[in-house]
Amino acid sequence: MRRQSNLWRGMTSVFAFLLSFSLLMTQLLLSWSGQVNVFLNVTAPVIEADASTMQYKSDYELSDEGLQQMLADSDKHDVQTMEEGAVLLKNEQAVLPLSSEERSVTLFGRAAADPVYSGNAGGPGMDEARKVNLYSALQEAGFKINDKLFDAYTNSDVARVKASPDWFIGEVENSFYTSELQATYQADYNDAAIVMLSRDGGEGKDLATSDIDGISYLALHDSEKDLLKMIKDSGKFTKTIVLINSAYAMELGWIEEEEYGVDAALWIGNPGLKGFTGVANVLTGAADPSGRLVDTYAADSLSSPAVSNAGDFKYANDDGHYIVEAEGIYQGYKYYETRYQDAVLGLNNADSSAGAFVNKDSWSYADEMVYTFGYGSSYAEFSQELTSVNWDRQAKTVTATVKVTNEGYPEGSAYTGKSKSVVQLYAQLPYEKGQAEKSAIQLIGFGKTGELSAGESEEVTVTVDEYLFATYDVNAENGADPAKKGSYVYDPGDYYFAIGNDSHDALNNILARKEGANVQGKLLAADGSNVEGKPENAAAVALESLDNTSYAKSQYTDEVVSNRFDTVDINTFAENTVTYLTRSDWNTYPQPYKDITATDDLKSTMYDQKYQKPADAPAYDSFTQGAEATLKLLDMKDVPFEDDETWNKFLDQLTVSELSATIGENFGQPAVKSINKPANKNTDGPSGSQSSYLYGGNQPATFHVVQVVAASTWSNELIAERGNFIAEDCLFSGTSQLWSPGGNLHRTPFSGRNFEYYSEDSILTYLMGATQTEAMQAKGLTAAIKHFVANDQETNRQELSTFMTEQAYRQGPLKGFEGAFTKGGALGTMMSFSRIGGQLAYSDNATLKQVLRKEWGFKGVTITDSVKGNPNIPTVESLVNGTDTFNADTGRASEILKYLVSKKDGYVLQELRRANKHFYYSLANSNLLNGLTDDTEVEGFTPWWQTFLKVTNYVLIALTALSAILFIRSGLRRNDKGGE
Repeated sequence: MRRQSNLWRGMTSVFAFLLSFSLLMTQLLLSWSGQVNVFLNVTAPVIEADASTMQYKSDYELSDEGLQQMLADSDKHDVQTMEEGAVLLKNEQAVLPLSSEERSVTLFGRAAADPVYSGNAGGPGMDEARKVNLYSALQEAGFKINDKLFDAYTNSDVARVKASPDWFIGEVENSFYTSELQATYQADYNDAAIVMLSRDGGEGKDLATSDIDGISYLALHDSEKDLLKMIKDSGKFTKTIVLINSAYAMELGWIEEEEYGVDAALWIGNPGLKGFTGVANVLTGAADPSGRLVDTYAADSLSSPAVSNAGDFKYANDDGHYIVEAEGIYQGYKYYETRYQDAVLGLNNADSSAGAFVNKDSWSYADEMVYTFGYGSSYAEFSQELTSVNWDRQAKTVTATVKVTNEGYPEGSAYTGKSKSVVQLYAQLPYEKGQAEKSAIQLIGFGKTGELSAGESEEVTVTVDEYLFATYDVNAENGADPAKKGSYVYDPGDYYFAIGNDSHDALNNILARKEGANVQGKLLAADGSNVEGKPENAAAVALESLDNTSYAKSQYTDEVVSNRFDTVDINTFAENTVTYLTRSDWNTYPQPYKDITATDDLKSTMYDQKYQKPADAPAYDSFTQGAEATLKLLDMKDVPFEDDETWNKFLDQLTVSELSATIGENFGQPAVKSINKPANKNTDGPSGSQSSYLYGGNQPATFHVVQVVAASTWSNELIAERGNFIAEDCLFSGTSQLWSPGGNLHRTPFSGRNFEYYSEDSILTYLMGATQTEAMQAKGLTAAIKHFVANDQETNRQELSTFMTEQAYRQGPLKGFEGAFTKGGALGTMMSFSRIGGQLAYSDNATLKQVLRKEWGFKGVTITDSVKGNPNIPTVESLVNGTDTFNADTGRASEILKYLVSKKDGYVLQELRRANKHFYYSLANSNLLNGLTDDTEVEGFTPWWQTFLKVTNYVLIALTALSAILFIRSGLRRNDKGGE
């Protein structure tokens, strides 16, 4: 009997432990249910739709067969995107494309066997069954590859490291190439050496300005130098071709240096799932690369003025972190090209040693530059002629017509196909000291030809909104409201419009037109050679007087556009703390601003901005909630946002509990039966939906070619197709809101997420974001462009104070996002972890309500980035200042509900209704409506794993109770026997 008692006591203890563990895990997993669903590929059932109930139609049948058709077209799109996004950096004596006889090659560089398909961040899984790597793409194209060396790379234990302080490029040392391996290409596999060099970063991983080797992670390392020299010194390869497998602007000056023997170089970025097929097509001549760079490639990656104040900066008297964007508006090419102009003209200390990285004694453009913004070539030789420019102030547009001619192909070229060319339109604005800052050159628009044979021409017309080159002047009198300071303006003077092969070429054309003999013999190409410029490819239009009225009001809402962001500038809190870079004196090149002291006012902005109920708050009981439901979600389709009567009637039907549930997002929100709203699925991915298809065996959604490669196509057509196919992915996976595309700028080449953002340039980002989001929304996908706004680095990204001038904020980070909302009609945006100045982005009223809503007329839903378990993100304060939903945190819903029940705060209830209106407006214009009818009865959804956990807990409760009872019973029996 004692043995039985001990047995049941032990069983009781075991079951009690298992029960406690199971309950703990259940609580944990339920709190992260959205991520668990993603991991387990669990999706709420999608209501089946036929042609009559498909509010947002796919171009394909939603079936196994339809999926295969869609994927075939989508893959073709990705291959074309790589072909047109690849940038030909060098092609000495037309060594590319390889001839049909040159098919025996050796792949060099460990990256050839371990490519970077994408940086790490939210998005689809990489479907191994569909993935194309460099080896398989070349093999499919008919290449014979040196397997012994490739296998040696594959079996090497060397690997990239993306973590401080050990950032490592992952290249093998020279000793790896034994005599046996070098012998593999002595007699064969030597038609060409194809060398691939990679750099990698990602979410939470800004690249190292000093890595394990003590140099910039973006520099050419000794192991890579040794590799290139070994290939050249072997004397076996007549052609050495380098592939740059990096979304980050590497230091590439060595490509032109003789000692490394590079004959051709092709930037390919990150290819995603299918892009390497496009790379192979470019190498064989099945396609002509027509990409252009969307970033500046400087000789020294540290020379950008933004780098001085990027990284780890902590307040001297506070644990918070900050960055000061002391470069002002001069990010990327706007710095290098503006300083170049002043150096040519001998102005403003442009040739001083400040900011000189290559020749420390004096700044020189030719020393500092390798490939400028917009650079790229193709197998064809093109000419472009600016035939007309018209700035129509009534229509508020600039229209340029350009004749583009394919002049043919270099002697000896193996290319026999057709080619495309990119037309880039730039502007230069009049500038005098004391005015708002202006770049000497800025992109305002672009176009791309169709395929042209040798001798063929095409007239390309580029029409741009003049608003894109208005200057925001914080000191200007606002023409719409003279009592206010700050306005977009056009200063009087000559405005120059020019085309060019890149930003530098366009600037030289303007200088040749504007300065004439004054710059003869002074204009330089990036390599330091003298050029004359083409004055005929630039045109001047005079503006007689200041215009501070055209955009003093929003063109979308009539809201006065004036100064709102004094506190974004650190100098507001501590005068003269920072000197911002100005073109009036290049000696203001910024130094690092370390150990800034946070003033009491700044600390108050960061930590003490607590919600206080307004004196004029409406009464809590002035709102009706839980009214009889006569309007369903389907009824709200096409109801204008401005129809307050209908929307208020719809919101009146929701209980306070139902209103509150909306703001607690967890990769979606649950069904609401009273209004027939199905469960909606939200997910992540600028490169595609982080989900699996509901058809064809539940394979992962397509990982498309990364966004920076798509941007490098400079093709509106391909950007729109990208939005269309990502929306198709979401129709086939049951996703109604996607946190995509990425709208932040490449502030520095080290920014970890540059791969999933378009460019360093805000105007290119504005234009492409508008095109892509319009295509996504057209298919009923809520395009929640991210990370709004000024998510300019990954280091210390949580609550990072980001300081800059208001002009830089409006013309940089804000402008980059603006097009997606005002032109693309995006109905969602995921916000940034950071602070705008000292104010949390999630509670920054000036950005979220004054600019996003009032100036731009945004009607959609805002969502935080993941705030799960973060006590520093205030729920009520964020809600009332413009946050609609909280990502991955359903606890916010219960927090708001408890607050309203206890406080009866009518203002918070009003703002909760506002947030729900934004949310439901986005859903009423989404693919969530597909399949809904007046007769549909929506049911809730419980994932199988939650049911499994519930059953497991019940079983363990029962077993624990049973074993405890048996333990007690055996003890009683033993006592009874002892009593006898």
